[in-house]
Amino acid sequence: MSQIQERAESQTRVGGIDLAIVANPASAVAEAYRSLRSTVKFARVEPAVRSLAIADAGTGGQHTDVAANLASALALGGDSVVLVDADFRRPRAHELFRLSNDTGLAEWLAAGDAEAPLPLIESGVEGLTLLPAGHAGKTGGTLPADLLGSNLFARLLARLRDEAAFVVVNTPPLPDFGDALAVAPRVDAVLLLVRSGKTKRAAAQRARESLDRVGARLLGVVLTDTGSRRRA
Repeated sequence: MSQIQERAESQTRVGGIDLAIVANPASAVAEAYRSLRSTVKFARVEPAVRSLAIADAGTGGQHTDVAANLASALALGGDSVVLVDADFRRPRAHELFRLSNDTGLAEWLAAGDAEAPLPLIESGVEGLTLLPAGHAGKTGGTLPADLLGSNLFARLLARLRDEAAFVVVNTPPLPDFGDALAVAPRVDAVLLLVRSGKTKRAAAQRARESLDRVGARLLGVVLTDTGSRRRA
């Protein structure tokens, strides 16, 4: 099990980017993300992990921060990375990089054209490109899980894997929404997040069982807020 300590509130932003791995690279939190990067890059699994979903078992919304920090850590390690924000429920990845969410994944999927240009944005971290979530309200009423379960989304992931060394997909919390279950079978592996003192054991177990039912390959469990005074 990988562990990530609670982020220090005194963390400052660098270039407008509000991420521990960028703003405070010497911190224990940043070191934890570098360790997680190694877990992903050097996992002894076949096929090798090139696309990865971040699933949340009830951390209270930490999935986006973990996805963005991990994607940044991979990029800072010299790899080309695309961070896909597939959390249409509460899109936040663009905010962490101080970027626009005017158009993104939702609009691209709703257009139905696999050859259309992707609304990718340079993140400000060298080697990392962001595909923001966009606005699910502009999809003509198609539900997020249906968009992410489409063949078009599978083709998108294949296209991104051809263009980047790693694809990291941010998904909304499993206890509340099933969107992650549409993504999980389409990526090489899944990291499941649980939060010390927050995530209930039963919720974590249900999340894991749900991932198993859809045939997801669980790479590991990440325990967050290990430096807090709360106990799991």
